[in-house]
Amino acid sequence: MKLRIPFVTACATGLAVMACTQTDSRADAPKLRRATDTAVGATMTTTPAQRAKANYVGLRYEELPHGFAYRAGSVITPPPASGGDYAFSQVGTPKGEMIWLDSLGASIGNGDRARTVRASLVIPPLAKDERLFLASCDLHGKLDPMIVAIVVNEPNASRYTKIRQAWHANVATSRFEVIPLDGVVCEEPGS
Repeated sequence: MKLRIPFVTACATGLAVMACTQTDSRADAPKLRRATDTAVGATMTTTPAQRAKANYVGLRYEELPHGFAYRAGSVITPPPASGGDYAFSQVGTPKGEMIWLDSLGASIGNGDRARTVRASLVIPPLAKDERLFLASCDLHGKLDPMIVAIVVNEPNASRYTKIRQAWHANVATSRFEVIPLDGVVCEEPGS
């Protein structure tokens, strides 16, 4: 019994030291802060492992922090009832490739706008014949800028009908929702 108490005390002390010495991964990113908006919803992705990785919802940023890379994006105009300006941002993160639905805040002086991540989607690995489309897909013949889709890349095509996966960014619920592929067609922007 006397041997257990010092051992337990030593273990508890060791755990306390480990917990106190962990570093915050945001230390290299002083402009990355938690948003104060408590109405931000959870992320909807395809698997529990992907949902666990998609933990940037609610983050406010003015520029991407060290270790993140902007790949592509699109400012989108959702329905008037959504109450604001939004953008899709395809971002390389330390946790993998993602699409963020960002709400756009006020201008920060240099023409850029502060952003808050409202929903995030882990991009599944793309096959060699696949590509990602943001805000340039139709649903039943009508442009829906809130759709993100993975399409089969066809040579010399500007209109893509072979859709592998599609999501709709729902501003009201702050989620990317998987949608049926029937009626989804994507086009090259500007074609």
